[in-house]
Amino acid sequence: MLANFLSVLRVLLIPFLLYFIAQGPAAQLQAVLLLLLAGITDIGDGWVARRYNQVSRLGKILDPLADKIFLACLLGGLVFWRDLPLWLLGMLFARDVAIVLVGGLFLRSQGLVIAANRWGKYTTVCMVLTALSFVLNAPASLRTGLCLAAATLVVVSSLSYAQLALRLLQRDRT
Repeated sequence: MLANFLSVLRVLLIPFLLYFIAQGPAAQLQAVLLLLLAGITDIGDGWVARRYNQVSRLGKILDPLADKIFLACLLGGLVFWRDLPLWLLGMLFARDVAIVLVGGLFLRSQGLVIAANRWGKYTTVCMVLTALSFVLNAPASLRTGLCLAAATLVVVSSLSYAQLALRLLQRDRT
């Protein structure tokens, strides 16, 4: 299915993107173009799945997993090569590990796939904008502001997912 291929393609772009990020300003355009392509695959996989009735259980797992892998690798590369704060990567990583573990438990015990919610999507958009600001070596004040906004959204989305998990647990007990 094309939708799942687009999710896998996003993960396959990672080594190339990291290579260009490591090259510094000389490969800035290539890094930005790959980020753009990754964004297109992220939007495209969901659109294709809905448009052509290719929504699948695998796709519901593969798309957010590809997002998490892509973003973690991107931010990790930016920590290493572009001075993105490690604490921001740590916050996102902790949230994503919790989401994957709790989501895995719900999938295994109840067959439920917990989809990304709006706060998770806002967090992803803000993280990508933050990453882009580091790729482009934007002014420090902009990078700092985006880091703080992204951190705030990580907390809000974490609370949102925790609230959803508690609601699902309470529903099952009644």
